[in-house]
Amino acid sequence: MNDNEMMNDNEQNQQSKPPIIAVQDITFGYKRKQSVLEHVSFDVPKGQSLAILGYNGVGKTTLFNLIVGLLRPWSGRAIINKRYVPSMRDVFEMTEQANMINSMTVRDNIKFRKLLFDNRKARKVGARTIDLATLEDQKLVQAFGIGEHLDKKVSDLSSGLRKRAGLVAGMLLDPHMIMLDEPTNSVDPLTRQLLVDYINQLRADGRTILTITHDLHYCWEVADRIIILDHKRLIADHMIADFPTFEEFEKAATLGREKTHVDFGIND
Repeated sequence: MNDNEMMNDNEQNQQSKPPIIAVQDITFGYKRKQSVLEHVSFDVPKGQSLAILGYNGVGKTTLFNLIVGLLRPWSGRAIINKRYVPSMRDVFEMTEQANMINSMTVRDNIKFRKLLFDNRKARKVGARTIDLATLEDQKLVQAFGIGEHLDKKVSDLSSGLRKRAGLVAGMLLDPHMIMLDEPTNSVDPLTRQLLVDYINQLRADGRTILTITHDLHYCWEVADRIIILDHKRLIADHMIADFPTFEEFEKAATLGREKTHVDFGIND
């Protein structure tokens, strides 16, 4: 079997699985009569890595918040399949600010997440627990180089380290559904490659991953599928395997609006 046949089989297997997320005809706005999203619908099969693309201000982060219930749509609904996601400890949403409390240390942020989600009921069903006494020895902590920063305040970390720490803090509870908002913004090349390698291992493990990003190379490396928002609507839905080259993918992802020359008036 060649690579294309294997990708097609994987695509068919994903599409045959029941959705872990169903977004059904959602319309929403922050101000009355000024909608941000209109009639947006799509399903996400379990185990798919989906990238959500669109220009700034199109409503991508708003869509994330609608999915997890932080916002209520004007109409339509977003459903998370309880069969695969029985509780919110099984969902990790990392915002662009890394969803850490700046005035606390990284260690205390992890303790706080443990207090919120690492309870007796979760442990009864075999969910992974956080051993606070051995944090420095955790493979994930070591892989992202967070051990020496555990007792630093989040406000004292660089933006890249903050993202590393936020990812580690959220993933120590081993969630099934992972939602990342611009994970490669403000990170160095080494952190970016660590992230790519980690997301691909999570894909191989069958996790469901949603990523908001403008990093098209990241999409090409880790996504199975992209959806594109523009002018309040979902206007495109493609499998990455549909594009034979990165250049064709890039053209689709930028909606053909790439600019080859812009006159900024410098020589006027």
